[in-house]
Amino acid sequence: MRIENIAITDIDLTSPNWDDFIFTYPLDTGPLLESIRAVELQQPIVVAEFEPKYKIVIGVRRLLAGKELGWKKIPAVVHRDETREKLLWLSLQEKVGGRPLNAMEKSRVLQRFAILWHGDMDRLQKEICPLLDIPSTAEAVETFLFFKEFSEKHQEDLAGGKLTPQHAELLRPLRPEDRRVAADNLFGAHRVSLQEARELVDNVSNLAARDGVRVQDIFERPQVKELFVNESATPRQRASQLRTYLQHERFPQLSATEEKFAQLAEPLAQHKISVRPPRFFEGNELTITVRGGEAEEIGAAIGAMQEAAKRGLWKKMFALLQGE
Repeated sequence: MRIENIAITDIDLTSPNWDDFIFTYPLDTGPLLESIRAVELQQPIVVAEFEPKYKIVIGVRRLLAGKELGWKKIPAVVHRDETREKLLWLSLQEKVGGRPLNAMEKSRVLQRFAILWHGDMDRLQKEICPLLDIPSTAEAVETFLFFKEFSEKHQEDLAGGKLTPQHAELLRPLRPEDRRVAADNLFGAHRVSLQEARELVDNVSNLAARDGVRVQDIFERPQVKELFVNESATPRQRASQLRTYLQHERFPQLSATEEKFAQLAEPLAQHKISVRPPRFFEGNELTITVRGGEAEEIGAAIGAMQEAAKRGLWKKMFALLQGE
């Protein structure tokens, strides 16, 4: 193979499948443009000969930078009469030998080979997953393939590490029309933690199933929309309020018990004593936390707990745990 100077206009950059062999994401040229402007192109791109135009295989950012700089031609190594599979492997080997791939680039690798191999999950797990440093399981492959259904903004967040594959996995069980709504509400400007998102997705999807509506219908409820327009609340506060609303709607009896428990615990909070029941009130143990910066504060807290015992407060709390 020799290096040829080929016209940039002879390289396909506009057809629906122009990026068949490209895994790079995002495609912005960034600092590369200034580097090429300063020291010119130091390494040729790699293209494959197809009709009616060449297809880019390696060096898409270099190609886009050259086009942006107004170049008419660009140095390229040209592959002729190569199979699509060999070209994909060529592109992949160049990628894994360089910088670590981000989540969206790994997704694009799996997407391209899934198309080539007609969805052969076994081959994807055995041959591709080890190269991408992801678990060689069907679940992992399905999760990364699922990224293509995300909005462009969320794909950018996945590529930049603002969202993780674990966040995306939470949305996979939802219906396609509900995924974007859930992602926008939970992973957008109102970002919640992974644990919070897991609980919220579970609650909202189960509530929607119980009421026979879509997940997006739950997010369209006035009570929920009001939470997200409350700019005075932090993302964590909004998540807590949403959790409370969803849990109240899904488990009204449990929510009523929580409210009673909170009322009982409120006097102790004045003495920096936090009392928490077991999750979903499933259990018979209370968790008590005392905060104090001085010995007198600790003494006062102990006194408040002793007074609570005299008033039967602890018995009332344990009665709630027992469903009384």
